[in-house]
Amino acid sequence: MLITLAIIGVVAAISIPSVISNSQQQEFKTGLRKAVSVLNSAITMNMALDGETPYDNHNLFDYLQRHMNVIKSTTDLRTYFYTISTDKSPQANAAFYTVDGMRFEFRSSSIDRSHALYENDKIKTCGKSLTSTFLGDSNLHCMGCGSYGLNNNSENLLQPPCIIMVDVNGDKKPNPTNASCKVKECAVQYKFSDPKGIKLSDMFAIMITDKQAIPYGVAAQRAMYQAQK
Repeated sequence: MLITLAIIGVVAAISIPSVISNSQQQEFKTGLRKAVSVLNSAITMNMALDGETPYDNHNLFDYLQRHMNVIKSTTDLRTYFYTISTDKSPQANAAFYTVDGMRFEFRSSSIDRSHALYENDKIKTCGKSLTSTFLGDSNLHCMGCGSYGLNNNSENLLQPPCIIMVDVNGDKKPNPTNASCKVKECAVQYKFSDPKGIKLSDMFAIMITDKQAIPYGVAAQRAMYQAQK
C-alpha cells in the first residue's frame, strides 16, 4: 500500500501542474475570443448608430468606449500600477476596464515587431491611437485606423491599422506581476506570449482596421483559432 501511495503521489506531483497550466491556457484563449467579439460589437454599434467607422474617428480610445460596458478608464496607467518598457522607461499607457474583467490598453510606444501577422509580416501599424501620431513613416499618420498594407484593403485606404493590447483577466497575474506597484523601483516588464504561440500569457495584441478587430501576431491568431475549435 505504501508503494502504491508513493506511486500515486509521484504521478499527481507530475500531472497536476500540467493540468493547471493547460486550464489556464484555455482560459486565456477563451478570453481573447471574447475580447475580439466585444470589440467587433462596439465597432458594429458605432457604424450602425453613429455612422462612424474606426477609419473615420481619430480617437480610438473614446470611440471604442461608446458602446462597451466600461467601469473605469485612465489615460495614464501609472495611477493604477507601474510597468516599464524594454528600454526601462515608464509606460504611460492609457487603458479602460470592462465589466467582464478585461483591460484594454493603448500603448504609448509601438508594438513589438517580433509578433508577425500571418497575412503580412511587413505591415506598418500605429501603436498609439489617442492622438495624431505616426510610426516609422511620416506619410502614415494615425488619423483613424485603416487597412493600408493588408491584402484585404479593398477600399485602397492610406491609413495603417491600429494596435491595442488586451489583458483578458484584467490586473491579475501574470500581467501585471505586481498590481500594487506604483513606483518605478518595483516595476517590471509585461510577460508576453512567446512569438510562436506555444505558451500564452494573459495579454494579446489586437489589430483594429477600418472595419473590424482581429487578433494580431502568431500567438494571438493561434490562440483565437484554437479557442474557436
